[in-house]
Amino acid sequence: MPNRKKTTLGVIHVTATPPGWSGGVSGLRKIHMAQGWSDIGYNAVLGQSGHVYVGRGYDAVGAHVAGFNSIALGLAMIGGVDAQGRPDFETVRHLLPALASAMSFFDKRYPGIRWCGHRDLSPDRNGNGIIEPFEHLKACPVFDVIPWAESKGFAVADIRGTWKPVVLEAGTAPVLEGPDTRDAYLQRLLTRAGFVLGPIDGIIGEKTKAATRAFQSSVGLKQTGTLDATTVARLRGLFEVNQAA
Repeated sequence: MPNRKKTTLGVIHVTATPPGWSGGVSGLRKIHMAQGWSDIGYNAVLGQSGHVYVGRGYDAVGAHVAGFNSIALGLAMIGGVDAQGRPDFETVRHLLPALASAMSFFDKRYPGIRWCGHRDLSPDRNGNGIIEPFEHLKACPVFDVIPWAESKGFAVADIRGTWKPVVLEAGTAPVLEGPDTRDAYLQRLLTRAGFVLGPIDGIIGEKTKAATRAFQSSVGLKQTGTLDATTVARLRGLFEVNQAA
C-alpha cells in the first residue's frame, strides 16, 4: 500500500455509525472492505472514549476523500448519526477536546498540515467562491471544522472556490478536481489501452504500477512502473492525437 509523499491536508470525518456501535476499527475495516476497498479508508480513528486508533496507517494513502487522498490525512470520529441515521453533532460533541489533542499530534508529525472537514471539499457548484451548505455532498463531519479549528489555533485550509467537478474524458462521469485528478486521468488511459489496474482513484498503487509496466513493455519502453514524462507522452499520444483527428 503506497504512502503519501506529502501531507498538506488534514480532513475530519465521522463514521456515521449509530449510537452505541462497538465495532471499532476492525468493524469499520470490514464495512469498507465489503465495499471493495483494499482496507479501511481512514488513516486514524477517534473512538468514543477519546482514544486514537491507527486505521490504514498514518502515512498511507487512504480512501476517504476523492481527489485528495494522495495529500490528505483522514481522521474519523466514531459517531455522527442518531438512532434513525440522521446527522447528529451531539454524538461527537464530547470528542472535541480529544480531537484537538489528536490534531496537535498530527501537526507535529506533518508540519504544514492544514485542517478542514470532509464536506468542505464539496464542489463549488455555482462558482461564487464559497462552499455553501446547499453544495455539501454530505453532512460529514456534522459541524464546521474550519472556524472551530481556527478558534483553537490550528492552521486551516483555504479551499473556497478551488474545487469543481471536471470531466476527465468525454462521456465519463465527472470527478472532483484535486491533486489526484491527473493520475486518475492517466489511469483511465491505461484502462482504455486494455490494462486492468483496479479502481480509477488517482492513487498510484501496485496495480497501477503493474499496468504501467505492462504498457511500457508493449510500446518498447523501460519497464519502470512509473508514469514518467516519456511514458505519459506515449500514453497520451495514443489516444489524444487520435481523438483530435
